[in-house]
Amino acid sequence: MYVTPPMQSNPRPAAGPPWWLVIGPAFAALIGLFLLTVIYRFNGRSFLQIELGLSSQSLLLSGLVAYLVAAALAFPAGLLPGARFPTSVTVPAICLMLLGVLLIAFVPSTGLLLLGRVLSGLGAGAAIGVTVALIRRLRAGRGVAAAVTTGLGVLALVIAPFLGGLVSDALGFRLVYLLAALFMVIALIVAAVIGIVALASAKPPVQPMPYGVPHRPQGPPYV
Repeated sequence: MYVTPPMQSNPRPAAGPPWWLVIGPAFAALIGLFLLTVIYRFNGRSFLQIELGLSSQSLLLSGLVAYLVAAALAFPAGLLPGARFPTSVTVPAICLMLLGVLLIAFVPSTGLLLLGRVLSGLGAGAAIGVTVALIRRLRAGRGVAAAVTTGLGVLALVIAPFLGGLVSDALGFRLVYLLAALFMVIALIVAAVIGIVALASAKPPVQPMPYGVPHRPQGPPYV
């Protein structure tokens, strides 16, 4: 009597994302952290505050609180799907940041300032979420990636008021946001190129099935 041998499964741990996938969202996240504090300056009122006639309380609410609330709301949207679909989340996040920054660069009123900060905060929160999700799933170099990204993030927060003040003193506060928009375009290109490379180089593993029939999962990972 022939007895069918039991199916044997040899589960393998899921491979983590390659380290270079972190570059795109991390770049966008650093720009987002820079934008968080660039509205302030160390030695007095910022040019944005003076030109728009904002009080310190209005700048705090429209510039800082709105940004932080939007980033906190968007963070889970980047964290949850970010490790699996980093490019699909990062590219729209950068587009939101870019739109918000352009609104601020040409802002004629405090209402558009608030809208620009909300859009920028949403994009920054999603980009930070993707960065955290990817670093958490790295198989090697996780500690180094976390330390480097955190250090650069703190540096961006601290240096933003200083650099923003220098540029504003020389050429006006609008140029600060136009330069930020330029870096966002670069980040968008970087994220898109890395996504294309990940799509082209993805090779899903072949899963053995009973009776020697291979099964190849559909869809490339990390796109």
